[in-house]
Amino acid sequence: MAGVILEKVTKLYGPKIAVQDVSLACKEGEFLSIVGPTGAGKSTILKILAGIESVTSGNVYFDGRRVNDLPPQQRNVSMAFETYNLYPHMRVYDNVAFPLRAPRWNLKLTPEEERRRVAEIARFLGIDELLERLPQHLSGGQKQRVSLARALVRRPAVYLLDEPIAHLDARLKFSTQTLLKEFASKYRSTIIYVTHDYREALGLSDRIAVLRRGSIEQEGTPEEIYNTPATDFVGSLIGEPPMNLIDGEVVTRNGQAFFSAGDNFTIQVRDDLVASMRQAARHAEGRMLTRLGIRCEHVALSRAKLSDNSFQLPVYAIAHEADSSVVTFDLGGCFLYVRSRGETESRDYRLSEKAWLDFDQSHVFFYQATVDVAKV
Repeated sequence: MAGVILEKVTKLYGPKIAVQDVSLACKEGEFLSIVGPTGAGKSTILKILAGIESVTSGNVYFDGRRVNDLPPQQRNVSMAFETYNLYPHMRVYDNVAFPLRAPRWNLKLTPEEERRRVAEIARFLGIDELLERLPQHLSGGQKQRVSLARALVRRPAVYLLDEPIAHLDARLKFSTQTLLKEFASKYRSTIIYVTHDYREALGLSDRIAVLRRGSIEQEGTPEEIYNTPATDFVGSLIGEPPMNLIDGEVVTRNGQAFFSAGDNFTIQVRDDLVASMRQAARHAEGRMLTRLGIRCEHVALSRAKLSDNSFQLPVYAIAHEADSSVVTFDLGGCFLYVRSRGETESRDYRLSEKAWLDFDQSHVFFYQATVDVAKV
């Protein structure tokens, strides 16, 4: 296995910037996910690592060796795509075994060694009963697992996986995620995994890089990305419902700092948060405008007033889930979501009934506004 470093990498397609000044490191044996919306540059980064695309500027290193000028066949990587790209005239066995036979890797396995490798990965991914079939006799989910098996069967320096389980149904996706995590742990594999599904990234990764418009917005562990999003974009991208983002202004009364969202609510801001609130604020028409962020699980909900900072809003909608309910409140320019777990009271709120809400300020963040909250 190998460690991978991108150093100030930029990729241009004519005047279009696909990747801009990206610096990123994946340690040997680490599972790194790159997550972001369509067009963020995720797949371009994988193609740069694979040698399919050249860099406009910057450097790529494998185990400290600069590989900018190395062609794909000399980089010792294995890549799986969202598309299956199976050879239709070959059995599943031969499709999976194809990388083991490729002259460029010079593996020179005996027939028995090859069968053992193919059987091992086929059992691992639950496709061992499909080895004699042709691709046209497989379902979409089976084709995707065959494609993944072909990528995993060899032992390269780096695995580059581009949405390799995107077309699986929910049950197969969950089980395949579990297998991928087990594979990474068992073989101490260096895996760089691209996905637009934040759930996959949170569940699989040792670390996550969030990409936006070709640049890294935040990098960290899954816990850091979810619990302490660095920007409103990260907060809106990671989580379901997404992080509550509320626009308001900084108000000072009798030496105390408050966050006010018009007539909807005003809360006194804890002393240790005032500096970050002011730092994130911008001046407009004599006011200090800022954006408050809080996850839905950190808003308390009750029919009784909870503290001096509690405020009331009418219930807009309720969605019941297996172990929780999500209660929605209309703030005019956006919705405020509250997740209530294991409380029967939240299940019998009526629409338009006023409820008391209270923010846990240990989990409140202030941001400069960079996303449209109406589209979150």
